[in-house]
Order: sequence, then C-alpha cells, then structure tokens
Amino acid sequence: MKKLLTLTALLVLSGSAIYQDVRAQVLYNDAALFINNGASLYVGGDFTNTATANFNNNGTATITGNVTNDQVISSYTGKIIFNAGTTQTLSGAAAIFTKDFEINNAAGIILNTTLKADGTVTFINGIITAAAAITPLWFTANATHTGAADGAHVNGYVVKEGTGTFAYPVGDGARYQQVRVSATANATGIQVKYNPADAGAAPFGTTGASATPLLYYNTNEYWDIHPLSTATGTVTIYWDDYNNAGIANTAHLSVAHKSGAFWLNEGAAGLSGTITAGSVTSASLSNWSPFALGSINSLSTLPVRWLGISGSITTYKQALISWQVSELNVTTYQVEKSTDARQFVTIGRLNSKGDGNNSYSFTEADPFIVNTYYRIKQTDMDGRYTYSPVIRLQTTGAISDVIAVYPVPFTTGFTLTSNKAQKANLINARGQVLRKIHLGAGANYIHAAELGSGVYYLTTENGSTYKLVKQ
Repeated sequence: MKKLLTLTALLVLSGSAIYQDVRAQVLYNDAALFINNGASLYVGGDFTNTATANFNNNGTATITGNVTNDQVISSYTGKIIFNAGTTQTLSGAAAIFTKDFEINNAAGIILNTTLKADGTVTFINGIITAAAAITPLWFTANATHTGAADGAHVNGYVVKEGTGTFAYPVGDGARYQQVRVSATANATGIQVKYNPADAGAAPFGTTGASATPLLYYNTNEYWDIHPLSTATGTVTIYWDDYNNAGIANTAHLSVAHKSGAFWLNEGAAGLSGTITAGSVTSASLSNWSPFALGSINSLSTLPVRWLGISGSITTYKQALISWQVSELNVTTYQVEKSTDARQFVTIGRLNSKGDGNNSYSFTEADPFIVNTYYRIKQTDMDGRYTYSPVIRLQTTGAISDVIAVYPVPFTTGFTLTSNKAQKANLINARGQVLRKIHLGAGANYIHAAELGSGVYYLTTENGSTYKLVKQ
C-alpha cells in the first residue's frame, strides 16, 4: 500500500536527515520545504512540489521516484541525487533548478521539463532522455559535468550558457558521442543534439572557412548545433569506432558544415589522433547548423551511405529485412533485432557484394511474434563499423493503409508501416507536395532531415491522411 506524506506547513531540515523507510512512499509538498546546508532528505518514491509550495534545497535530496514540479525553485545551492531501479520521469509546469545533481539510475531519466544545473552534473549510471528541444538538460555558465560515458550521457538536447570550452555530454543512448564548442560569444545559450543519421545530401560549396571543397561528409552521424539567439566560436568534431568507417588518413579530415543549400569545409585546426580515434576543430563560426566529419580526399570516403532500409512480414510470419547501400571496403553486414530499441542481438550475417551500389535482403528464421525493432551493422575491412537507421515491424491488426508511424515526433526520419505496396505524398501545412513516396508492404524508413520543424502530412492514394511532426 502506498503511503503519502503531505506537507501542509513549513518544514525545515537543519544539520540532520529525514528518511522515509518505505520505498513506495510519496512526498507531496503543498506548503514549504527547506533543506538547509548539511541536511539531507531521502524520498523513497515520487516527489510532487505543487504550484502553491516552496522548495529550497541547500542540502542534499535523494529521490527514487518521479518528480513533478509546478513551482519556480528560487533557492538551490544544494544537490539532487536521482537513484532508482526503474525509469524516473521529471515533469511539471516549472523547470527543476539545482546547483549539483547526480544520476545513478541504470533505468535512466526522462525529461518532460527542463532540468537546469548551476554546479556539477555527475554521470554515474543511466541515460538522460531529453527528446524535446523545449525540455533540455541545461547548464548555466558556471556548470560543468563529469563521468559521461556510453552508459551515462544525454540522449537528446543539451543547452550550455556562457563562453569558453564545453564538451557536450551527448549520445544516442547506446554510445557517448561528445562534441566540443569553444564559444567566444554566447548571448543566451547554445543547444546541441547528437543524431546517428544523415543530415541530408547537398552540393559541396567553396564558401566555408576553407575554399577547398569537401568530397565526402559522414552520412551516419551529425550534431545539430545552434545558439538560442546569437553566438560565435569553434566546433570540435570527434571520430571513433562507432560511425566513422572509411578514414584512410587523418590529414584528409575537416569539419563539415551544412549551411543553407551546401556542405561547406570549415577548416581543420587542431587536427589530432589516429584513423581510429581523434578530433578536428573548425575555424571561428557565427553561422550555425548541422555539423559532421568531412573529407577532402577520395581515399577517405567515410562510412557506407545507407540508401534505404525496409521490412515486412512474410506469409510464413517471418521478418524480411531489405536494405540498399552505396559501399566501399565493406566486409559484412549483421542483422540485429531488439524489443526495446536499445538492446540489440545479432540474428544473421551477410557478406558484402563489393564496392558500389548494392541491395541486400535477409529473412529471419524464427517466426515473427511481437513488435520488434531491426537495424543493420556494417563492418569495414579494418574492423570499424556503423549502423543503419532503426526500423520497427509490428503485427498488422486491423487492415489500414498505414498502421504505424514511428517515432512521433521525428528528428531526422521516420518509419511508415503499410499493409500493402502503395503510393503516398508528403505535404506541408500549406498543402504543397514535397515528395512522392512509393511504400512497400511492411516497414519503410523515410529520411527527412532536410525538413524544417513543424507539422507535415502523409496522404495515401485512397485519400487517407496521417499527421507527422518534425522537431
């Protein structure tokens, strides 16, 4: 039975600790809760701070459940520790302010409201999911972080105020993929998100910091970096063994910047490392948009380019996964599956057909039973590897034109699952046709990184309409 502790009068903790001895208890603050320096509070369950309450944390608050905050936190020189065995959700009408905070929760934290730190953010274990740009993990000009790693980083949006050098603790929930910004001016904050996808093809221009045009850019990952208002500074791109196959020589590398209708070469200052791991820094910038690793030499082609990936369920109730690539120096492709889009297992392996544009397909041996996610792992001749976009297959249920759109909202692309092969149009809010799409029966991944944020619609050939939202 859940026990509720409701505060209806002022409670001040000074130099001592309050502990709730039942883990399922809930703390409901409807008055005033002050945790003074040296004091601590342990909440063995959910914590709600109502719109009429006052929460001043100048000590240490450990919370093991969900947090709902509906009131501005005006005093926050203390620390919040998120420590639980299940996923914690932070929500409410007001942002959560703290000086320091620590995440030690393997199940992770989901931000449905902004979490803002003014001191040190300590990553011990667990992923912070900040899927919406309006609810990021926010660092003030004073704030720093420590401990970011593959199992402890932000999958989503991070904002940093102030000038100086800051390594954004971002990744995709599986791998930590930092990017560094050295800001010389930063009016209201610079926002960053890592995307394991293609930022979108465009011609290679000559108006970047370097007039030498790019020959390639990394189609498997990019960082969306932009100021909330205005900023100037440099960008440092890192490469490693995750999504960076095809590097022959570090001297070929530079910072690739998609600006307007072109991919630009923004220079290669501070180039360091080996072909397996290193970094490259751009010249000073005042124009911000997607950034990726670039190459100016035909010997460093960067990763295989994923032209398409789709899936369907056969008449024998087996998953059929198909993909098309433009490849060079690839050895094998592994088909991986997952039930949660985070933990994947290998179910099959195919050898490369050789350099050039090729198509592949794989039929899973086991019968398809539940909604499942699939991706392809490509391994290069030197052992480096990259991943395709993730698609989701699900049982059809009732017959309809499109039975699933995933994810909603989307950032770089989305999966449409159709019960039959058919034609569709992607249109904007004004009714203009942006793209004609040929859907196959099953799951179809649609790359749409070039679209601006907003509402779009998919119309099928029999007149059905489906709403899409681009973040």
